Amino acid sequence: MQVPLEWLRSFCDPEVTVEDLAQRLTMGGLEVEGIQHESTEEQPLVPVLDVYITPNRGDCLSILGVAREVSALYDVPITLPRLNASVKGGVVDSAAMVSVEEPVLCPRYAARVIRGVKVGPSPLWMQRRLIASGQRPINCVVDVTNYVMLELGQPLHAFDLNKLAGEQVVVRLAYDGESITTLDGTSRQLPAGTLVIADAMRAVAVAGVMGGENSEVSELTQDILLEAAHFQPLTVRRAARNLGMRSEASYRFERFVDPGLVTTALDRACQLLEEMGLPPAMEGHIDVCAADSAMRCVEIRVSRACELLGMVVSHEDVSSCLRRLGIPSDLKSDGDTLVATIPTYRPDLVGEEDLVEEVCRIYGYEKIPESLPQSVAINGGDNSAGKARTMVRRALAACGLQEVVCHSLTGPRAWDIPAEALDTVPVRNVLSTEVSRLRRSLLPGLLETARKNQAFGRQSMGLFELGAVWRLKDGEPFETHAVACLMVGRLTQASWKNSADITDFYTIRTVAERLLALAFDAPAKVVPLTPEEAALAVRLHPGRCANLVVDGNTVGTMGELHPAMAEQLGFKERVYLFEIDGECLAWPGRHMTQFTVLPRFPFVTRDIAPRLPVSIPYSRVEQAVAEAGSSLIAEVRLSDLYTGEHIAKGFKSLTLSLNLRSADHTLSESEIEVAVEQVRQALRKECNATFAGDPVEQMV
Repeated sequence: MQVPLEWLRSFCDPEVTVEDLAQRLTMGGLEVEGIQHESTEEQPLVPVLDVYITPNRGDCLSILGVAREVSALYDVPITLPRLNASVKGGVVDSAAMVSVEEPVLCPRYAARVIRGVKVGPSPLWMQRRLIASGQRPINCVVDVTNYVMLELGQPLHAFDLNKLAGEQVVVRLAYDGESITTLDGTSRQLPAGTLVIADAMRAVAVAGVMGGENSEVSELTQDILLEAAHFQPLTVRRAARNLGMRSEASYRFERFVDPGLVTTALDRACQLLEEMGLPPAMEGHIDVCAADSAMRCVEIRVSRACELLGMVVSHEDVSSCLRRLGIPSDLKSDGDTLVATIPTYRPDLVGEEDLVEEVCRIYGYEKIPESLPQSVAINGGDNSAGKARTMVRRALAACGLQEVVCHSLTGPRAWDIPAEALDTVPVRNVLSTEVSRLRRSLLPGLLETARKNQAFGRQSMGLFELGAVWRLKDGEPFETHAVACLMVGRLTQASWKNSADITDFYTIRTVAERLLALAFDAPAKVVPLTPEEAALAVRLHPGRCANLVVDGNTVGTMGELHPAMAEQLGFKERVYLFEIDGECLAWPGRHMTQFTVLPRFPFVTRDIAPRLPVSIPYSRVEQAVAEAGSSLIAEVRLSDLYTGEHIAKGFKSLTLSLNLRSADHTLSESEIEVAVEQVRQALRKECNATFAGDPVEQMV
């Protein structure tokens, strides 16, 4: 709903900024989705609040309804329009007749008559408010009905009285086969059970939805009948759905319109028309009311409110919050129970919990103290370690890997490495040799699983396991966790369109880096093993293995399976593995999802082609770019590597794609060139790099 701020302030003005008002309304339950600024000739910028109204708050689909909320939230008075319309000679009962044949579907229907009108444009101030609220001005009569609907929340409709057969209004159900041409010019067949407003001969409006073309007000209209009614919400909703049409009136009737507003809205419309120079209305109302809309009483216990809110509130606090909402209350003799009188415009307040919620809205959600719930973890699934294991499983499954579960008890195998003590912990009271040891690594189990699968013809696979392992400390075993991965063969199935990619070192590295980046919210570094470390990693190829390092800490090892072991196990393709310490993945706060605002300005890509010795690892190139000192470098990517013709022996040519972006403006060409030149200088200094165009002595 669009709420012009100038119109809202005419009802209630807490004298705060529009931003503060929007924030307070949102915290109070009326979400302000945006603030627009409409331009007019009189006022260049008119703030308009775009407010989302939940289906249970039909009372807020008006300026008055939103003003009530503002009045309650800021505890400031609200000013209602004064009704002082005069009356013309003659009583309305002699001008028209109204009968209601379906009092259950239409509990109240009222009308007033104005004779001798001259239809013309509405005043500019009214047109301005209607436009700011999303309405199109039509003429003074129609504009007044729309204005009152937006102001008070009660839909109105004006009929040309002389077009009503017998000057009669009948609220009834549509006849079989009856049709109507609505104000939008569409002829509609009325389904059975549709509630309509009719004259003595035909339907002239779909009740609560839209009027008919056969009785609309035009420039030739002289006498009008203004109607206001209260319809059963379900009836209007069903009619609007069956006819495939929605209107501002049906939107409100579907959510409930205060039956006590019917005659007030009519009087307000007559007053506005009279202020425009139209004749005053005839004396009195035609008011067909099936039942009075009596106010209800609901009890609220202060002690119960404290339990539900999780904080202490006094009965004075509860009574004050209800008073600000226009809900008077009286304290009973027990000193704990308040009896609240619910106004007719709040049908959503039916129980004690509803009133507690209202108290909380006005008292302030932000005042509720924060506390952790008291509960017992089940199977460790909701603690930090359990969440970390779930995160690991999801991440590796998203990479296309399949989880396996191997037995934590193992025995000697023909292909085991000689130093068995490195991989198993002896078990006392052994039942059999097959379950005589506790595993110290997950890799033997993955290798055994892959070997058995290959024996059954499965040549390509990606496996991972997350489980317990046992380590020795001071000669005593202790349990910890690890995660391991094995990849061999092709990643995808080959087809007529393309060939399948084969797993290599960079494939397993990508999986490991993605997992660690998710767990640590920091990039992982791949650091080659020292000769001493490579000698201990007896399962891995001595020249194709590396440590995984995050924040200076080694968290795992990765690489290619040793060729001798691969041959012994019968693998025809190269096998790649990694194993990561599972305990480090459960470090507190490491897997909290972090969100950042999306960039507002586009990035710019520049490619540079440094030529450097083959002995310089790419990690050193990345480090040099990162330390170049330019805050504009958002990303660096290796897009090509070339050695061969036109490149001196012992050198390689890289193509680096640099993405540059500023957080607060679009980059100029001079800024881009300065940043790129800083990267070039850093590569020259740290990596002995040269570029095309450098002096000859520098290129050598």
